[in-house]
Amino acid sequence: MKPLYQELPFTVDNYINFYREDLPHFIVPWHYHPEIEIMCIEKGWGTRFVGDNIGGYEEGDVCIIGPQLPHEWRNDKEFLNVDSGLRAVCHCVYFRKELFEGILIRLPEMANIRELIERSRRGIKFTGQARNRIAQFIRKTFNGNGVERVTNLITLLEMMAETDEYELLASVGFTQSVNSSDFERFNKVYQHLVRNLNKSIKLEEVASLAGLTPTAFCRYFKGRTKKTFVQYLNDMRIGHAKKFLIEGKMKISTISMEVGFNNLSNFIEQFKRSTGMLPSEYQNRYGVKKQKAI
Repeated sequence: MKPLYQELPFTVDNYINFYREDLPHFIVPWHYHPEIEIMCIEKGWGTRFVGDNIGGYEEGDVCIIGPQLPHEWRNDKEFLNVDSGLRAVCHCVYFRKELFEGILIRLPEMANIRELIERSRRGIKFTGQARNRIAQFIRKTFNGNGVERVTNLITLLEMMAETDEYELLASVGFTQSVNSSDFERFNKVYQHLVRNLNKSIKLEEVASLAGLTPTAFCRYFKGRTKKTFVQYLNDMRIGHAKKFLIEGKMKISTISMEVGFNNLSNFIEQFKRSTGMLPSEYQNRYGVKKQKAI
């Protein structure tokens, strides 16, 4: 599935837009737009897709997504039950990148924000106390208008730019591919991986999707992602496993199968190589939902 182009609700003279969504579940599928987006989750949880990064999100999640970077916040299945009473609520800030082009962004005082906007092309997730401070500022300044809206945005971006409590999400290779002429080919491969992450995925079938021989596909893929196909697929699977470990709803052996590792020992080895921790150690450190595994 190709990411949808989303037309955002800006008036002709409006370069910044603040709005709040309150829904039974988020409804916008994988999409992109030329505007820069700041997303602050107030209620709800699920899976966050940013470029080729897959991870869980929860209440308090704060990210900034750069221009043209495909993304989606997908609620967990229980939100689809109309009788659940659950809500998906977020504060969103959108602004046109043109706002920071020209003389303004070249000022020495704007150096931090200039670097932040460049990093945002990979998507940024804020962590620790910085996440809490940023979320609080968004809530407090949400209803600003006129010049106040501009100054609030600059203050918000400066807060984001000054902290070192953040994680970059999409890989360098994916970001480069988004802006390449053959992104549709790459996206077809990526979507196939997402849909079949819990299955055995053969190099030959993926190469065929791209219209290439396996040898040519390996060269093509590494040239765009800076990783081998196997490394890339393992990283996607580990990212999905992290979400399940944080939720704590399944046994580690079940998680291993859910993300496509049929061999538990191989899953543990790959997970430790990627994170420096055993799955059980990761779950003990980051798990937020202490539920009985099934």
